[in-house]
Amino acid sequence: MPQKISLAFRQLAHDRMKFATAIAGVMVAVMLMWIQLGILAAVYESTTVIHRHITSDLVVFHPLSENMNGLKPFSVRTLYRVRGYPDVTGIGELLIGVVEWRRPDNGTIWKMQTYGIEVEEGWVDLPGLMTDGQSLKEADTFLFDRNSRAVFGPVVQTFLGGKAFEVELNHRRARVVGLTSMAASFGQQGNIVTSRANYLRLLKQFSPDEVHLGFVRLRPGADIPKAQAYLRQILAPEALVMTPQEFTDFELLYLKQNAPVGFVFTMGAVAGFFIGFIVVYQILYTDVTNNLPNFATMKAIGFTDWALFRIVIRQGVILSVLGYIPGSILAIGFYHIIQVGTSIPVRPTWDRAWLLLGLTCLMCLLSGAMATRKLRAADPADVF
Repeated sequence: MPQKISLAFRQLAHDRMKFATAIAGVMVAVMLMWIQLGILAAVYESTTVIHRHITSDLVVFHPLSENMNGLKPFSVRTLYRVRGYPDVTGIGELLIGVVEWRRPDNGTIWKMQTYGIEVEEGWVDLPGLMTDGQSLKEADTFLFDRNSRAVFGPVVQTFLGGKAFEVELNHRRARVVGLTSMAASFGQQGNIVTSRANYLRLLKQFSPDEVHLGFVRLRPGADIPKAQAYLRQILAPEALVMTPQEFTDFELLYLKQNAPVGFVFTMGAVAGFFIGFIVVYQILYTDVTNNLPNFATMKAIGFTDWALFRIVIRQGVILSVLGYIPGSILAIGFYHIIQVGTSIPVRPTWDRAWLLLGLTCLMCLLSGAMATRKLRAADPADVF
């Protein structure tokens, strides 16, 4: 261990209880930031599952829609009008609604998010749609989201075990013919995907002449911005036209501006940062205060204020590293518990790891910088 780092470490480790307290404070702060930012990212990811799997070049939806779950239906005739553009090679429809799921074993009723789509055209490339989607041509069939919460019963286990799973949806018997992978979220417990015809059987109140989201596919090599500008012009004010990426950004913007989850979890991460800052500052400040005569002696033998400042800063760096590693390990363990318990896709990422390492170092460096103000009071004349 280099001599300068060894001096900073020994000064920290001299009082083992305070040293352990400081590491624990950093560890808790790191764990809290990991969990808060991880859940926030998972909310964004689970809410935009459909958006990120759209394969069309453009999407069309009602201009008064606020987000995916709040898509307002518009006339299918509006969507058909895009066929007049020469580069359009196909259009598709997505229907969205909520059905009542009655568990066959205990009769409890849960709300289930339902998507109706014709899978043959591959408008959405969710897992299982192309392999099991052909079975949706049969009446009263659907694909079940394997990431739905457990409240819907042992659907995945029963289906993978080779047994038929039938359930009552909106007072109509239906059966699982395959599995897909989406995600539960704060707004919905689970998802099923079915054909357009089956959707209309389940939600009889929905008009077959309306659609929630339209898909537009252009010929290969077509100028997408030019087509988008033209279609916007001819469909206004009845519909908006966006690329899938713009539609994803539209959803995320709604969450950030209108839903409280972004603010709540961001403030949770900020709180974690300040908890760690205060704990480390208290430890380092107390250490500097208790060793003020020693720092004064070091000044007397030739150490500059900058040299003493660097010792305290090194202590901050040591605490950040020693607290970051166990805090990250514990947070990843909590990620697994949260994902199993809620089906929300909370996953660690390298980008988040580097971000939190930087924030942890910044937290400890700021604490060290604040604590070094006391070093100016270290006067060699008080010792000799």
